Amino acid sequence: MPPPLTAALPQLLQPKAIAVIGASQRGGRANGVINNLRNCGYGGEIFGVNPRYTEVLGCPCVPSVRDLPPTVECIVIAIGAEAACDVLEDAFAHGIRAAIVLSAGFGEGGHGGARGERLRALAARGMCICGPNCFGLINVKAGMAAYSGPLMRPLRAGPVALVSQSGGLGASVFAPLMTDRELGFSHFVSCGNQLGATIEDYVAYFLDDPDITVVVCIVEALRNPKKLAAVARTAHARRKSLVFFQVGRSAAGRELTASHTGALVDNGDILAAFLRRCGILQVATHDELVETVELLANAPRDEAVGRDVIVISGSGGGAAVAADVLSDAGAPLAPLTAATRERIAAVMPEFGSVTNPIDATGSMYDDATLLPKLFDAILAEPGRPVIAASVNARPAGNPNMRRFAATIADVARASGRTLVAYQYSPLGGPLDIEVVHTLHDANVPFLLGTSNAMRAIRVLAQRSEYWARAVSDGATVTPVVDQRADRSWDFLSAREKLVASGVPVVAAELARSEDEAAAIAQRLATPVAVKAEAPGLLHKSDIGCVALNCAGYDAVREAFRTVTANCAKAGFGQVGALIQPMVSGVAEAFAGIIDDPLFGPAVCFGMGGIFVEILHDTTIEMAPLSHEAARDMIARTKGARLLDGARGRKAGDVAALADLLVRLGDFAAAHAGAFRALDLNPIIVGPAGAGVIAVDIAIEETKDKP
Repeated sequence: MPPPLTAALPQLLQPKAIAVIGASQRGGRANGVINNLRNCGYGGEIFGVNPRYTEVLGCPCVPSVRDLPPTVECIVIAIGAEAACDVLEDAFAHGIRAAIVLSAGFGEGGHGGARGERLRALAARGMCICGPNCFGLINVKAGMAAYSGPLMRPLRAGPVALVSQSGGLGASVFAPLMTDRELGFSHFVSCGNQLGATIEDYVAYFLDDPDITVVVCIVEALRNPKKLAAVARTAHARRKSLVFFQVGRSAAGRELTASHTGALVDNGDILAAFLRRCGILQVATHDELVETVELLANAPRDEAVGRDVIVISGSGGGAAVAADVLSDAGAPLAPLTAATRERIAAVMPEFGSVTNPIDATGSMYDDATLLPKLFDAILAEPGRPVIAASVNARPAGNPNMRRFAATIADVARASGRTLVAYQYSPLGGPLDIEVVHTLHDANVPFLLGTSNAMRAIRVLAQRSEYWARAVSDGATVTPVVDQRADRSWDFLSAREKLVASGVPVVAAELARSEDEAAAIAQRLATPVAVKAEAPGLLHKSDIGCVALNCAGYDAVREAFRTVTANCAKAGFGQVGALIQPMVSGVAEAFAGIIDDPLFGPAVCFGMGGIFVEILHDTTIEMAPLSHEAARDMIARTKGARLLDGARGRKAGDVAALADLLVRLGDFAAAHAGAFRALDLNPIIVGPAGAGVIAVDIAIEETKDKP
């Protein structure tokens, strides 16, 4: 059995000697790599590979990889894709087990798929490949930059490791933080298409490094979610921060299915739900990512930090912006006790604000005694909220701002509390690096831009919650039982399985004629719903295949004729009609399952019944669900307020609705692989204590059904 490709990660990330394929006296990407290796102080030997030369940029150059000495552990490919495959295979035969493939053309955009398979075959045999279609990588700790992009200097070693599928996006996090705020990094890996080593592989490797406390990933797609779940548990146990920025979430990359759930859920939603289940921090924008990295790299790893925030601002408008962003981000402002407000009022200018956010006006920058007094008043407040204070590091050399930063740093050291300094705007030229150093030396992050700073702050409490959460959470996302042999999913058989799992679904009988429909309705002795039933028929009401509140012999017969005729007219094979008793409640909801081939089953929930696709007010989590997670799913929808008894309405049975979601999640996990998507829509929500019941089921079966 070949060794795993991860066995060669040390040779990839810290090779004893390296060779650059395509080095030329005419320049190009290969020469850029050689220059970067030299400029970062790489201590190993550097070879060029090109049959035209014996020397490139002062480095020995050999005709082929077969001529390289055994000290070479890694090669960098900077030639065309077709030739690259041959070189990689020759290198593997020569004993080289690590390669960085800068070239593109290995399946991107539907081209070069066969070449991609050749790379995958090498990876399967144990070759550790970074890329293809990447910038390469930088090991700052080791002074090794096998990297084809511009290289800023000096490189500063530090606690952050960055892995990015997009080389450009990764560089726009790595470079400005290292230059503008002198934040140290251990590694920057541009991993490209991940045909060899994956994001999960790099993260696992970095977590074993005691000097790395923050691992950042810019990801378009995962390759091995099961490994990532295990890696996340390791990060929690070691109290390390793991943060992801997911790109490509737009509808352009969506694979729609025919069911409601498929229309509402895309691959990005599934990935985000999976990351939440694993306890991985997520950010929504690139700018937020930059500030979150600065925050996590410098803030103390305070497991007791609270969810709430106290903001100290020198601007009333700036304080209002901070409050707005924190509210949107779900990070509450800490309520101040009456005693704290009195202490603040005693030192505050009369035109300042003593509520949170605290507007200390511009006086706090001019009066050297004001900020220390404010901190004394705030630190007597119970709890451990994050304390965020505004400071300006532009222009450089402002003595008031340097003094202000020193005060914040002194308080952070003396109190052991989590303090964050932020500047209102990210714009305005170079920062006063003395201000940055003063703050960093006291474990105080310095964030740029009020909005991005406040959104970043919320991750501190999330991180503590993830660390405290049971480590078993990440292990429950894989399928429990493979039911691929069980493919009977018409309404009645699906209802039987759901009810057996505790999911409430209204009773139904199948009528194959008008007379049979009328007889069933008469036996039920209640107004009924008449719904056409045929293979593949999903959105019944859209094509006139549902008749509601049918009462009386003639009405039921007429309804049967209408819905079955409309079903046939729409091109579905005619089976008959389902006859169901009418059910009423205070609200309608929707729940569904989407079974992702990579991540497994997830549960989707929304309010609105037939309008769920229009409102697009939904939440999604991986199956199975806890009751707490189910209640949180309901609460996150805007329509959840309808269940609280809004405007004189009766309150809905939220407990029963949450229980339905839990049981649906169990059903999803137990039947993983048996169908592609399942809808319960609508779900009738009764008044509090009256329960809930689904009145329709739609199932989209797997594509590979025989």
